Amino acid sequence: MTNFNSKVYFYFSSLISLLLFIPVFINSNIGSDWDSYALIGTYENFIKYNTYIPSRPPGFPTYELLIGLLIYVSEILGTNKEQLLLFFHFLLLISFNYLIYCFFKQIKNSNFLIYLIIIFSPIYLISGLSIIDYFFGNLFGFLAIYLVLYLPNQKYQNFYVIIALSLSISSRLSNLIFLGVIFLYILIKNNDFKLAILVLVSTLIISSTVYFYFYSNLFAFYKISGIYSSWTEMFCIFNLTNTDHDLINRLGRFVLKQVPFLGTLGSMLLLTNFLKLDFDIKNKKFYFFLLFLLFELSFLRLPTEEGHLIPAFIAFMFLISKSKNKALIVILISVMLSNFYDLKFYEVDKIDSASTINLSLNIKEGFLIEDYNLRNTIALEKLFHYKNSQVTLYDAWSSGCPNI
Repeated sequence: MTNFNSKVYFYFSSLISLLLFIPVFINSNIGSDWDSYALIGTYENFIKYNTYIPSRPPGFPTYELLIGLLIYVSEILGTNKEQLLLFFHFLLLISFNYLIYCFFKQIKNSNFLIYLIIIFSPIYLISGLSIIDYFFGNLFGFLAIYLVLYLPNQKYQNFYVIIALSLSISSRLSNLIFLGVIFLYILIKNNDFKLAILVLVSTLIISSTVYFYFYSNLFAFYKISGIYSSWTEMFCIFNLTNTDHDLINRLGRFVLKQVPFLGTLGSMLLLTNFLKLDFDIKNKKFYFFLLFLLFELSFLRLPTEEGHLIPAFIAFMFLISKSKNKALIVILISVMLSNFYDLKFYEVDKIDSASTINLSLNIKEGFLIEDYNLRNTIALEKLFHYKNSQVTLYDAWSSGCPNI
């Protein structure tokens, strides 16, 4: 497939992304995940108390800062803050589409149907059209991977890699996985110990400086309030939450939350055709395999929102990017349809915080439509939720780390 023909796939994906973005933009509702509202609460607390209170542990400072700056700009200009935030995310979505397209251009004999499977995945689209940190962190994480794997020895390449990794990690701590994989690639594949150490140390220094600046602000609040007196007490911020699942519950969540990426039928087809796919982990693909494995293990540790799995999903699709399996056409159709209608084999009592599950086979509204309806329902009282997120966050953090 020529590069000229492959451009059609990017243009087509961008057009569909735009069409899906328009109703979200018009309604100007920032997302169905309460974490989206918590980000607004972080900004409101900083304005009100001049104190950094993370939207959730352990904090996502660079992304939270960007959201705060955009809200501040919208207030100065008198524009709709939700629409400005959503437009910013749409730009991230198109940028990520293009970056993934560039990966497929670099991988010889790529099947661009797999590119479309990524771009039209419900979780990929939902995350791109919601105010949440997944896209921002993954965009810069994969940009660093792309620069190292496919643009070596370019002018200022090492500088751009370090900056991209720093932006990714300082917006989501688990993105340290990108740094670890790049470190191994430079050390093993390029056999360049000095460069590997330079990238590792420089990225850690920049990322740590960002976290330290924001944590210092929070620690100053705790110290004045007499809650903490030593910096060592701040390590509680790294404690995990929602980890009280038993093994069966944890594994169940881990498996079921993989399904929405491809829809029920698409997931089944991919599994049944798994051995037929071109699953080559040699050379550069080995590092995609590491990304896939490490992000999957990270999710197993805390199987909550599906968006955590976006880097694992993309890395896996890069692994099978040369596959010519005919089932991929059916999988692509299934993925696209699952945004609107999906054959679901289970029901949960509550979306995103399920406590019970019932097995039943039904055709129901797809994941994108489900998210669209839920975000609109939540937004019926958006002003209350903005205020409530600010108050709830302050109350949760005002006596120390809320996750201990």
